[in-house]
Amino acid sequence: MENAKKKLMRQISDAAGNVLYTYNAHWVIVNRLRTRQAVFKITQICLTALSTGGFLTSVIAGIPELSWLGGFTSAIALGLNLYSLNFNLPTDIKSHTDAANDLWEVREAYKSLLCDFEELSNDEIRIKRDQITQKVSQINKKYPGTDNEAF
Repeated sequence: MENAKKKLMRQISDAAGNVLYTYNAHWVIVNRLRTRQAVFKITQICLTALSTGGFLTSVIAGIPELSWLGGFTSAIALGLNLYSLNFNLPTDIKSHTDAANDLWEVREAYKSLLCDFEELSNDEIRIKRDQITQKVSQINKKYPGTDNEAF
């Protein structure tokens, strides 16, 4: 393999590795966000149940201390709801899922290019490389980036 072709191979292999790494990072973020969403939902349900149960039990059984439990858990639920207003977890999950799905297509394009590498001229390789690079650039502009926690 001539020197220029070796350089192209190395560059394309590195770029394919970066795409694969980013693809996996998006899925790590999706899984983390889904877990966070489930925890929020379950916590909200539990707090609402405790709050309602505390108030109903205090009314039915005539135990006023239970109304404090209801009020306390209701305040925590309100705080959690206000905190979760800062997040749009379903939208974030969809954005990262879409990014990963688009990167899957790029990953496959790199694999195909590497498979066909020996049969293509350097100019053909460069054209395909530039097309794939442009696609990655479009994906990076369209979707949210990954974070340090995903790596």
